[in-house]
Amino acid sequence: MGQAALIFFLTLAILIALFAVQNAGPVTLRFGFWSIETSLVVVILVAAVVGAAMASLLGLPGWIRDRRQLRAQARELEALRTGHSSTAPSPPDSSPHLPA
Repeated sequence: MGQAALIFFLTLAILIALFAVQNAGPVTLRFGFWSIETSLVVVILVAAVVGAAMASLLGLPGWIRDRRQLRAQARELEALRTGHSSTAPSPPDSSPHLPA
């Protein structure tokens, strides 16, 4: 993660926290037969955390795929460096063909 992205996300987190603190009134949450009264601060912060967790989970498969590919490429590079590569194709013959 770049430094600019880190600064952006920290700024966003501070703005969300300020918004939550300024809207601290009590609210009643209802879902079916379930009902609870809590502060709006809690609702806003929980919603922000759940949203961040869901966004992270959506990016997890791509991250895992990239890590696997990186490990495979690192193994292939190490095999090429040591000269024991049986899976890597041999380089084409680059010597000039002179007529006999």
